[in-house]
Amino acid sequence: MLKKLTLFIFISLLSTTASADLKKDAIEALINQNYITAIPLLQHLAEQGDPNAQYNLAIVYKRGLGVVADTAKSNNYFSNAAHNGLIDGYRKLSVSSIKPVTLTTHINNEIVLEPQQWVRSQNENFYTLQLASSTNAELIKKYFYENSLSGKAGYYKNHREGENWYALIYGAYPSVNAANQAISSLPKDLRKWSPWVRKLKTIQRIMIK
Repeated sequence: MLKKLTLFIFISLLSTTASADLKKDAIEALINQNYITAIPLLQHLAEQGDPNAQYNLAIVYKRGLGVVADTAKSNNYFSNAAHNGLIDGYRKLSVSSIKPVTLTTHINNEIVLEPQQWVRSQNENFYTLQLASSTNAELIKKYFYENSLSGKAGYYKNHREGENWYALIYGAYPSVNAANQAISSLPKDLRKWSPWVRKLKTIQRIMIK
């Protein structure tokens, strides 16, 4: 499994337009599983906007290769790679949901639901936290992907006062009390939107395609 991963990193880095010397050094370090050397080089390339380096750093943090596994960092690098156009980054984030899709996406034997499907799949008797709403669909999608919320949240569309509105929700909790308690444990970037509790049954009833 490790050999396959190293081969993928080798191939992907060859396609970058970053410094040839940095690429060469990063490739050699990865082939030799020298992550102490490879990770700083990848980080430098990633900071320059190289999506392949961003994707490979995501894998490094996801699998704990030379570092402590860190899902948050992994998702952040996947997000950066996706926004910079790397198709593998899009697949990891399930951003195919930006396009009309009706099927779930299978990734390494995991099932990732697109955001609206995530909303529909939750227990209607549970409660959720509404983070933000807007008439601008792209703004809600931007919040969703920039905060790496795939698998933990979703967004939906409803119609009110003659306009289409889009809302971002997070989590599913068995009671109002549990939902309220969860607010304090949210990341700071999510708490700043003043989340409020809503019943999933109500959302599922009003949401439209």
